[in-house]
Amino acid sequence: MKQLLSFLTIILMLVSCRDDDFGNGSGTSLQPVAYQVKVSYEKAVYGDKQTKKATVVMTNNNSGDTYTLDTDANGYANFQNVIPGTYKITVSKKMLADEFLTTFGYQAASGEMSFNGVQENAIVSANIQSTFVEVKGARVGDLLIKQIYYAGSHALQGASFRDQFIEIYNNSDQIIYADGLYIGQLYGKVNTATNNSYSQANGQFDWSKSIGMTMGNTANTDYAYADYILKVPGNGTQYPILPGESIVIAQNGVNHKAPLVDNTGSPITIQNPSLTVDLSTANFEVYLGDYNLSIGQPVYKFDIQNPAVPDMQIAYWGRTGYWSPNNDFIMDNLGRDSFVIFRIDDLNALPDYSDPSVTTVNSNTRYFKQIPNSAIIDGVDLQHNNPNSQRPKMLSASIDASSIACDAAFNSQAVLRKTKALVDLPNNGGKRKVLEDTNNSANDFVKQTANPRGFQ
Repeated sequence: MKQLLSFLTIILMLVSCRDDDFGNGSGTSLQPVAYQVKVSYEKAVYGDKQTKKATVVMTNNNSGDTYTLDTDANGYANFQNVIPGTYKITVSKKMLADEFLTTFGYQAASGEMSFNGVQENAIVSANIQSTFVEVKGARVGDLLIKQIYYAGSHALQGASFRDQFIEIYNNSDQIIYADGLYIGQLYGKVNTATNNSYSQANGQFDWSKSIGMTMGNTANTDYAYADYILKVPGNGTQYPILPGESIVIAQNGVNHKAPLVDNTGSPITIQNPSLTVDLSTANFEVYLGDYNLSIGQPVYKFDIQNPAVPDMQIAYWGRTGYWSPNNDFIMDNLGRDSFVIFRIDDLNALPDYSDPSVTTVNSNTRYFKQIPNSAIIDGVDLQHNNPNSQRPKMLSASIDASSIACDAAFNSQAVLRKTKALVDLPNNGGKRKVLEDTNNSANDFVKQTANPRGFQ
């Protein structure tokens, strides 16, 4: 009887999910439709110009199925036989200097420009068969987020979340000093529900609704919001990054392949060292022990300090008196994080706000630092690996047009930037790797086993 009731329940659920939801009132199975995406350059910057030969990718939010097509000479991508549903649409285009001059009538700032655009939660149905996407010129950065190892390793046989790290790469041909560089771990909604008064159409927070916010929609379009901010120490010329080299910033700068002792004196054993990484040679580690003690909190037992690895500075961990409850630098193993690197003269001058769901401030209210997009050098939106658990983007399409994900949590994978080219170093010094940088993480990154200072 229980099996029969379960079967009938499933039938009723299937019947309730009718095609009417997507404009097909016939009650029959979903019929593919034609769908048109019009693409234009950002009008305020480039005028009223259509974007030809741009690559348009439509990804179904539920199934993960994709459709890919280039725009025609008039800026249209005319898809055929698209299954109705809800889609994420990303648009990307690379343009060399000659094409830029021909298109816009003036010289480009660099030899190659990238343009990106995104639209989330686009409905495709019998009644809705077109949309419009505006693409913005992507900022080309000399410093790049090269690798994010957020998934961690096996919780029992590896190091769990303790071996996470971020790697920053010098993609230029000049020495760049890391001193004073900020790394922000962003905050936002991790689901696409829009049935509330404080969400944008894509499901992300509408920061214009935050208490004390006065700037309107530019609060969403021109800024990102950081949960935590770390800062590279130094006197300005203390930590050079040579062309083609990188710095590794570890959660714990220790050899995670070897046995350890936590801050309570308990041993940590590693059953399978091949699943994790050695971070004892990291350039920096994120140790919050001293910071936690300064605000009256205990040192987290897994926040293990290596005196041989310099500590990052804790630049922001919540507003004074409203500290974040997190007592270590831990990335979300499922990929529901975004990261930026940026420079700013006075971080303390930047305002912070509670999230828009807060209507009354109390002792548990948390605040998030507002970072102007103009200060951001590079950024990456990570994503949940499950197509049914996708989260809305936190970053503007001009910083990252899409997102990237590992296959699962605790699987030893990182997302790693692709190698674009090899260029000669002076004086027969070998080759320098130039990494992909189109500000579109789906194009720029691959997922593979974490490898500090490694390449694709």
